[in-house]
Amino acid sequence: MSTIQINPSATIRREPISEEHCCVIVDDFLLEPKKLIDFAVRHAGDFDSVQSSYPGPLLRIDASAMADIYRFIRFSMARQFPFHKGGLDFWSYLAIVAVRPSDLSYLQRICHTDPERNPRRAPYAALIYLFENEDLGGTGFYRWKELEIVKQIEAVGREDPDKALALLHEHFPTYRRPSHYMTESNEIAELLTTIPARFNRMIFYSGDVPHSGAITSPELLSRDVQQGRLTLNVFVSAIPQQPDRRQHESVE
Repeated sequence: MSTIQINPSATIRREPISEEHCCVIVDDFLLEPKKLIDFAVRHAGDFDSVQSSYPGPLLRIDASAMADIYRFIRFSMARQFPFHKGGLDFWSYLAIVAVRPSDLSYLQRICHTDPERNPRRAPYAALIYLFENEDLGGTGFYRWKELEIVKQIEAVGREDPDKALALLHEHFPTYRRPSHYMTESNEIAELLTTIPARFNRMIFYSGDVPHSGAITSPELLSRDVQQGRLTLNVFVSAIPQQPDRRQHESVE
């Protein structure tokens, strides 16, 4: 695959999430987004959902094709967020949200943070929307209300998912209702803001901020890359400018 080029005339703005966090929004981000969609169409059969917590299939993108985007993150986003532009690690996937609400796992039903196994590093993420139908949903950002209980249940779930689900039913009324994507505040977390989807829009944010796809119309979801909620997802492991000040917490 050839290099995915960014648009030098793209517009950049900051959107507050909370008193401590923001999201950077870049509209008209890719120079030729249709080429990336065409690539996804040609490789539709290579998307894979095995061993993934993502609610749909993924396709890994080679680092060589991402050089322009990685350069943009290194030099532009490092000016917007407190991480060093050197020593970044990247992983990139094309992704399609396709799991029906009734088939969601117990953790897919709530917001999440991006795991970072090294406490000396910090997770960040970029998401590029590659679909025209904005009703497929943007991204919601949250603040935990009951983080400790969720972390305890997550630990139980590594050994016994059924027991974890029973504990969620016990503690949280939302789990006594039919399975659904989280799109608003509940007893687990407070919705702070939702960034609407827009074709060829990139959002960049700290993976430490709880977030979830704002899937308010799940009946529109499709595995068809030309009709579904296709995104390019970039995960970044960064060295914080002040690593000792972070108290890292993550829920997968």
